Amino acid sequence: MANKRTRVVRTANDSKAALLVEDNAVSVIGDKDHFIVCDERGITLKGPISIVADAMGRRSGGLFVEMSDLLSMIPSTIVTPFPQKIPFPPALGVVNMAKDVSFFMALLV
Repeated sequence: MANKRTRVVRTANDSKAALLVEDNAVSVIGDKDHFIVCDERGITLKGPISIVADAMGRRSGGLFVEMSDLLSMIPSTIVTPFPQKIPFPPALGVVNMAKDVSFFMALLV
């Protein structure tokens, strides 16, 4: 087994906050009750979370976004059914990528 290498970054020796970098994991630690760990098991978050994004800014599965925040306040009934999530392909990313590719192709000529 190879030697496991670990790097720890802190502002002082006695500080609670640290950045821990290993060969196959990264941890951002605020204290024992607030941290983020990214390793082979996935992403682990501990502590309160605040996501500053509207419904269209939160994407799940790469395709689905939630309904707008205003429409989510209207109750979904048989008469007015509203889906919780809608498919919304990230077409804006493809358009921006096409612009970048055309720019770099122009440099090759």
